[in-house]
Amino acid sequence: MRLGPAARRSLRIAVSLAIAVYILVHVDRGDLRRALAGVRPGLFAAALLLYVAGQVLSAYKWAVLGRSVGLDRSLLEYTRFYFIGMFFNLFGPSTIGGDVVRALYLGDGRRRRLALNSVLFDRASGLALMMALGATGLLLFPSYGFPWPLTLGIGGGGAALLLGWWMCPRLVRWLPERSRMRGQVENELAPFWRDRRLLLRIAMLSLAFHLTQVGVQWILARGVGADLPLSYCTIVYPVVSLLTALPVSVAGLGVREGGYLYFLTRIDIDDSIAVTLGLAWFAVTVLAGLLGGVLFLASGAPLPRLRAEPTERAA
Repeated sequence: MRLGPAARRSLRIAVSLAIAVYILVHVDRGDLRRALAGVRPGLFAAALLLYVAGQVLSAYKWAVLGRSVGLDRSLLEYTRFYFIGMFFNLFGPSTIGGDVVRALYLGDGRRRRLALNSVLFDRASGLALMMALGATGLLLFPSYGFPWPLTLGIGGGGAALLLGWWMCPRLVRWLPERSRMRGQVENELAPFWRDRRLLLRIAMLSLAFHLTQVGVQWILARGVGADLPLSYCTIVYPVVSLLTALPVSVAGLGVREGGYLYFLTRIDIDDSIAVTLGLAWFAVTVLAGLLGGVLFLASGAPLPRLRAEPTERAA
């Protein structure tokens, strides 16, 4: 049974509220208030700056993809569209809304499908490399002793996603010829997969971006008073980011904090500190998204065009 928009929205609110209530019941509120008050502003600002730098790097990766198929815009424009998309993400359950917005800006009413494909490939490559990073962390640091289903899920999922992303044009040949996914990969996304040097470059840029986000986690952890090993961040960051991106809660609220609560208490970090780290990470993403709002207003708040003007179409 498919749920309507109102039912899905209600379900997301219910999930966020249920996890928030669980946290408030099981975490000492006095300890949580003290943990929140003890956040170090200097380290929080450093994490925010590194986060913004990572987003600029991600915008550059998107520009490399877009230019490879003829979407010639300046890096400044790609970055502006990217941050405006982050701003619109603040109002949706996942990153889908912001992705559509930045694709519409890039397509400018003329090449919407091509622009959307560049965003889709950007997201797919980022997800594959992010989970591969988590799988590598588990392989290199098995001493953390995660339950085998979680280890299998992260390790196997990461390896499968990376291999699937790299081999996707060959794998879709097993699907029926009229399959929508096969047509999407073989026709619309084919230009991205044809160039192996481009794939390698995108993989390296994705890895560099995710390493900056691991660094953000490590700095934020110190900012809230947690001695979190950098190696542990390479495992926690991909899993929590994936859970947060799923459209099952309101802006990831509750799911994010619950993820940190699970992972950090496993290594004897106080539960109030774990929840504070989740809230600090949320604050960083919101502030970076508001920066996109500033860029949106500074550019005159123009909405993206859905169609080109008649004279442009004729030309």
